[in-house]
Amino acid sequence: MNSPNKIFDSLLVLQYQTGNKKALALLVKRWHTKLCKQAYWYTQDIEASKDIAQDSWGKICVRIHQLKEPNNFGSWALTIVTRLALDWL
Repeated sequence: MNSPNKIFDSLLVLQYQTGNKKALALLVKRWHTKLCKQAYWYTQDIEASKDIAQDSWGKICVRIHQLKEPNNFGSWALTIVTRLALDWL
């Protein structure tokens, strides 16, 4: 069963994919801290984790239109952060 947060994130992804720029701002507001924490878990470096999260948002913005399962946004975004953090290491 989908949680309300996951459904809301999915709706925001769909809205952004159809051209609503404000939807991305809400996704960033909801997910930026989580992405920073994920990066920090790997790097143990606060500045590097902020940079990795920022770089991740760049990749997310470019690739979000290719995301076929909006319900998977959270795990998809965290995977991007994880890969960038591992590259940093």
